[in-house]
Parts: sequence; structure tokens; C-alpha cells
Amino acid sequence: MATSSPSLDDAEFDQDPDTLLVKVSVSEVRAIERRTRSSIETQKQELRSMVGEQYLDLISAADAIIAMSKNAHMVQTKLDRMEAACDVSTVRQKAAEARAGQSEEGHDQKRRYLYALAALIKSLADVPEQIWHALENHRYLHGARLYELAKMVYEYLDAEDEDVNIQAAFPVVQRQWDAVSFFRPQIIQKSISYLRNPDQTSETVAEVLVCLMLLDNQTYFDTIEHLLDSRLAAVNDIVTKKQPQQQSRLAYQLKEVIQIVQRTLTHVYEIYTEHQLVTQYVQELEKNFMSKNTPAITRVFSPSTNVHLLMRYLPESVQNYTPNLEAGELLLPRDVQQFAQSVAAESPGPLLEQIDSHAVLVDVRSRLWDFLKTTNTNPQHRRSGIVAERRSASWSETCQGLLEQSYSIWDNLLRDAFNNRAKELIDAHCKSLASQPRQRIWKSIESRDILSSPSLNSTSLPLPNSSSSEAIESFRKTLNDASQGRSPLIQEFQQAFDNILQTMRTDLECHNSSTEKDQFHSKTDTSMIKSYFQDACFASITAYASGLRDLLADLKDWTDEKAANKASIFVGRLARTIAILSKELPRTLTLTKSASLELKSGVDKDPKYTQLQNTLLEIFHVSHESWISTVAKEFGRQLSAGLARTRWDDECSAALVWADMGDGDIRLPIQATNATELAIYQICTELQHVNSALLDKPIVQTLRQQLAQAVTKALSEFYEGQPDITEKGAIQLVFDMHFLNLVFQDGVMTDKLRNFIDKTKEFIDPINWAAFEPHFLPNAERFCLKQTLILGVLTRPNREAFERSRKAAGQQQQQHNVLPVAAQAPRFTLLPIGHLTSTIKA
Repeated sequence: MATSSPSLDDAEFDQDPDTLLVKVSVSEVRAIERRTRSSIETQKQELRSMVGEQYLDLISAADAIIAMSKNAHMVQTKLDRMEAACDVSTVRQKAAEARAGQSEEGHDQKRRYLYALAALIKSLADVPEQIWHALENHRYLHGARLYELAKMVYEYLDAEDEDVNIQAAFPVVQRQWDAVSFFRPQIIQKSISYLRNPDQTSETVAEVLVCLMLLDNQTYFDTIEHLLDSRLAAVNDIVTKKQPQQQSRLAYQLKEVIQIVQRTLTHVYEIYTEHQLVTQYVQELEKNFMSKNTPAITRVFSPSTNVHLLMRYLPESVQNYTPNLEAGELLLPRDVQQFAQSVAAESPGPLLEQIDSHAVLVDVRSRLWDFLKTTNTNPQHRRSGIVAERRSASWSETCQGLLEQSYSIWDNLLRDAFNNRAKELIDAHCKSLASQPRQRIWKSIESRDILSSPSLNSTSLPLPNSSSSEAIESFRKTLNDASQGRSPLIQEFQQAFDNILQTMRTDLECHNSSTEKDQFHSKTDTSMIKSYFQDACFASITAYASGLRDLLADLKDWTDEKAANKASIFVGRLARTIAILSKELPRTLTLTKSASLELKSGVDKDPKYTQLQNTLLEIFHVSHESWISTVAKEFGRQLSAGLARTRWDDECSAALVWADMGDGDIRLPIQATNATELAIYQICTELQHVNSALLDKPIVQTLRQQLAQAVTKALSEFYEGQPDITEKGAIQLVFDMHFLNLVFQDGVMTDKLRNFIDKTKEFIDPINWAAFEPHFLPNAERFCLKQTLILGVLTRPNREAFERSRKAAGQQQQQHNVLPVAAQAPRFTLLPIGHLTSTIKA
């Protein structure tokens, strides 16, 4: 029968661990151990909670015990004092000693001390209200004197605090001083702000400056600096303060600036030079606050305070207090003059920056002239009521005494500012004009608006839909614009160019209204402004032309050669249109309202206008250089291909159209080969694309020169290939060379072409050539004459060849393939075409 294990709660096991280890198993021992440890932790946690919750109660109990101890001691002390006070013998003894020691003289002295103390406190209590009244009436020196007296009273009471604790007995003293000390920065700030107002007498300004010397410990040098800084700040506020629609108030603001300058110089002259008011006020203040017969405090306080009743009780030091100002050295005349010149040099230029046109500028200037003519140059001031009014110095006396020279408000202060603003307005418009190529034209080029615009050769024009005068006039204008190469985009840019010039010119004409009389140097200034306007316009248009040149240079970097050529020609056409068709260009440079008649020779043209025209036309010529190079290169390529493709032997296809010469025993070429004509026809096509009517002589000459060089290069490459040439092919090739020479060189033979002709003649029998040679040049000239209408501006036949070919064509009697019923009469004899006649053979 198994034995039962002992209980874990058995007290015997808890007290005797050895017994526990003998009678129970290991697992049970471990269970007992865990239970024991858990019980230990639980009891520790309960102990901590008990101490934490009852800690405050223990502290409160300790504090209560200490407080009870103190209160018990205080009760015991008061009981002892009550017992001593209730002692009849002690009270009688002290009363007898007081009656024996008291005298009438001591009583009076104590009463006088109390009255003086009351008078001081009363005066300190009345100061804040008096200072408020002084500040409201702008009597800043009076407020400063009140503050200084209050400060003296407070310092006196503070010194008496060593014998009697006044601060504890009268807390109102400290509160009143705190209220009074608040006024010092206010008085200084308001005094400085009051100096900005020029509508004051010199005496009032001097009092404010002395107030600053009294409260802010300023010297004479500091006061004049404050005065001028305040006035300059007032001018700066007027000049820099911007308001909406302020142009209508510019004249009024400038009048305020003039008045500030005039009155400031007058104040400086009277305060520091003529009367030296500041020095006088400082001396009077140091004597007895500007009062010689009555005490200072009676003078300072208002009669409503009844301070005279307390006057006899105030201490002598308070009654006769006068400040000691550290004014520094007196200002020398050259120092005053230097400060005055800084005011006289102040310019209202920033105020004029709001003006955006010459019309407003002239209007404001005219109002100022009227003001300067009618105003009294001696500024009027109000009386201060403090001292007797002095006679104010005149403006001429002020300028001569202060600046040692005459000073004109217009000449020295305003004239340069107005002239400079006029120049700035001109420069702003000129800058806008000079920036048009880059800001407007180049943007259109980059956006390819030019490429999408109508072709450079606008030959297709819509006819008017009606017969109204407006439609016919519109059609005429469109036709005229097309003939001049003025596409809508070119018209837009030219209009933008002319609008700026017209705006500038019409705006500048406002200056002509003020030149009837030369008052205020109006004629001189107007002439200067016009001259500056012409020079600035010339410079801006020159910059405009330079901008067009820069556009041409930038277009050379384009990879799309065709688009670059079209854009370059567009820029050139714009330059040509402005140079020839702009009406505002000559008007602006000559400042005339309408275009005047010009001689055909151009001797009466303005030199600057002629120079600008030449500059713009040169841009027109330069703009075609890239196109000319492209055309010449393409022509040379086609001509080289045609020469290589054509057979120059006895089977030459062009020989089929040869004609009989003389008696019919000689057949020679009368037209060029198809390859040559096709190459030239491509040139004519390109000329038609760019409207050949607008190409002037220099451009055509350059084109023909480069085409002639392309011919020489093509012939050189042709002969380098050692072609198979027979006599018949050589005869046709020589004819083509003569034809090309007539088209591109007007028949003037170059050495290189002559060498090629001589080299080709080697394939021709010399005897045959002797018979052929007389017919070659006339045949080439006749063929060139027939091609004149197709070639257009490309060919320029010389007069002799043209007349000779025309007469020869007119004398020939050729048959038509139709039967004429009557002899054909010559028509259009003045046109460069041959006239053929027909006869009926018998």
C-alpha cells in the first residue's frame, strides 16, 4: 500500500526544510519553491504600494506640526506685548516723557517737512496730465520741461528715502514716476516726427530742437542732422510713395517737395546762421527755463493746478532747478553750408519715374512753372505764440547767406530731373524698338510662321467681288503690296516698327507747345531733347538693323537649307520694306509731321536717313547670299550632268534643228542644247519663286557672277572626263558657250571661257571654222533675244547686240505655215522682241 505524500501547506515542512526534502519528491520541492518566491514578490509589492500612498499624508502631518509650533510662539509673543501695553505705570511714564520732550519749534519743523513732502507728491501727480496737454498742442519743449521737473522731484524724494521710507509710506510716488517716465520716448519720437512738417515758424522748429537737446542729450551738430534727416525723409516719402492713378497728383507732390526745400533752407538759415535761435533758447533755458522773473515750476505748471499755493513749501533745489545742457561746440558757417547743400541737392527723380509719356511730363512741368511764377518765394509760416514773431528772411537773402550763391528751384533742383526723365522715356521706346528682331521676328521664324505664310512670290490675287469703291481700293492696296513684296507678316512687322516711331514722334511733339517764350530755358531744353531723340532713334534703328544681321547669321546654322533661305529672304524683304516704304523713318529722323517732297537725285535727303537706308538695303542684299549660293550650286550640278549626258559627236541631237546660213551651203546651230536650256530654266523657276521683280541690280549681278563661275567649273569637270567630241559636237558646244556667255556675262568673254572655246575649236577644221565664225555670235544673240521673255531679269543684253538682233529680225522675210491675207504690220516696236513680216509670194 503506497504512502500518501505530505501536504504542501503543512507548517512542519515550512519550518523544517530538511524534513521537506526527506519526505517529498523533487518536483514537489520545486513547486513549493515557486510558491514561496511568488509569495515573497507579492508581499514586496504590497509594501511598496503602502509606502507610496501614505507618503503625502506623512509629509502633511509633519507640516501641520511645524505650523502649530509657529502659531503657538506667535500667540505667546502677542500675549506678552498685550500684557506690557496694559501696564498702567509704563503708559504713564512714556506719556510724561513725550510731554517733557516736545517743543513748539520741533512741531513746526515736522509740519514743514510734511507740507514739503505733500507739495512734491502733488507736483509729481499733476505732471502726466500736463504733459498730455502739451503733446496734444504740439508744445514739445513744454512737455520736456515738465518731464525734467518730475524727474528732479522723484530724485529728491528718492534721496529722502534714506531717512524715511517714502516708497513704503507713499506707494503712489513710484506709480506716478512709472507713468511719467513713459512719456520720455514719446516726446522724443513725436518731436522728431513733428520736424518733418515744414509748415512751422523757425521759432517753433528751434523749440523742438531744444526739446531733443534736453531729453536726448543732443548737441548742435545732432540737431541739424535730425532736422535735415527728417525733412529728407519727408521728401523721400513723397517721392517713393506710390498710389494708383497718381500721375494726376504729381504736380501737387512736386509742389510739396519745392515747399519743403524752400522752408528747410529758410529754417536752417534763421535757426543756425542769422538769428541763431537754438543758441538763444539754450542760454535762456539754462538760466531759468526761459523765465527770468518767476520760479521755473510756477511757469511750467498750468494755473489750474494751483501750484503757487504749494510753492513756498517746495525745496529750494526744486524751485530753482535749471538743466545743464551738453550742447557741444557751436556750428561753424561752413558746417551749416555743407548740410544745406545736401538738402539743395536732393532730386525728385524717383517721383518722375511714374510718368510714362512726354505729354504727362510736359503737363506737370507747365504746372510747376505756373507755380514757380506765381508763388511767393518767401515761405509763409504760422506764429508759434511763444516769442515775438521775427521778420522772415527773403529767399534771396537765405540763398546768399546760406549757400553764398543764388539758388533757383527749377535750375538746381528740377530741371535735370525732368530732362533726364524725358531721355529715359525716349530710351525705353528705343530699347523696345531695338529688341524687336530678337523678341518678335525671331520667334516667328522659330515657330515657322514665315514658312507657313504666303509665298515670297504672291502673284495669285483674288479679284474684288463687287464694284464698290472699298473693294476696288482694297484690291489696289493688295496689288500694290504684292508688287512690293509686302506679305501680311511683313506688313505686321513694319507696322510694329512704324508704330513705335510714330508714338515716340507724336509724343515728343508736346514739347513744341512750350517754346513760345524762353522761360525756364524751355527752348534750350526742347532743342536738347529733340537732338537727343534723333540720336537715340538713329542708334536704335541701327541696333534694329544689327539685330536683323544677327538673325541672318543664326539662320546659317540651320540644317534645312531651303527653309533657311526662305527665312533669310523674308528678313531681307522686311529690311527693304522699312528702308523704302516706311513713312515714319524719315519723319522721325527729321521730326516732320508729313513726308516732304524729295529730289530724285536725293541731294536733299537727311544724311542719317540715307545712311540707315543704305544699311537696311545692304541687309536686303546680304539676305540673298545663301539663296544665290544654293541656286548656283544646283545650276552647276545640273549643267555638269547635262554636259555629261549629251552626245557631242556626229549624233548630237541638237544638230537636227540647225539652220542654213547664207546660200544654204552652211548649216549652223541656232539654239542651245536641251541640257543647257533646262539648267537655265531651273534658274528662271527659282527666280519666279522669289519674285524676281524685287531683285535689284546688285543681287542679279552677284547671281550672274556665281552662275558664270558655275559654268566655268562645269566645263572644267567636263573636259577632265576627256569626252568624245567630233566637229559637229564641237560646233554645238561652242554655240552653247557663246549663249551662256551672253546670258551671264553680257557677251564679255572671260579668259577661262575663251580657253575652253579655243580648246573646243581644236576639234573643228580651221578652214571650216573660218567660214562658220561670222555666223556664231549673231545666231547666239538672236537666240538669246528670243529667250529674253523667259529669262526675265537674268539676262541683260547689251544695247548694241539688242539693236542689231532686232533690226536683223525685222528685215527678214520669213514664211508662216498659214496663208496671210495681208501684210503683217510691226507691233509693239518698243518691246525687246523681234518683229516678223510676211509677204505673199507670187
